[in-house]
Amino acid sequence: MSENDTIIVVGVTRIDGYGNLWVTPAGGGDEVKIGAKRKQLHDLFQQGKAVMCHWETYMNKPYVSDAKLVEGELPPPSKAELTAEQEETIRQAISKPDPQAVGMVTKEIGNHIIAGTLSKIFGEEIACNLVIWYRSQILGVSRISYDGSKLPRFIPKKKEE
Repeated sequence: MSENDTIIVVGVTRIDGYGNLWVTPAGGGDEVKIGAKRKQLHDLFQQGKAVMCHWETYMNKPYVSDAKLVEGELPPPSKAELTAEQEETIRQAISKPDPQAVGMVTKEIGNHIIAGTLSKIFGEEIACNLVIWYRSQILGVSRISYDGSKLPRFIPKKKEE
């Protein structure tokens, strides 16, 4: 391995409109471009595989001139041991939200529905989903046994020009 070589673990790949392969390393970082001129290298870049890239420079720009698979696969990451305090913190973080916070959010969404600003803030699709969630919250709080199937569909107000 020379100073012009780097090893990356392939995370995600995509091919752009010009036939170039773009590789995002699994650990994060900048995308690596494998040019369309080196299409024979594209098959080496499979998710989870470690690939050694050899870099050259052309007109002061680095490019991958060659690549080869690194023997074997990298071992899976080891799971860190958590203390009881850390486990409790994680458990609290993923537990149900605070009822007061849910109530405040429900009130705010209701105010935006009344004002007709929900779709301006979140867009139509998310606004429709928020209205459905809002209705389920209201029906749940009021303890009305109703599935909401005959409620009118939410259609955001059109922008007045």
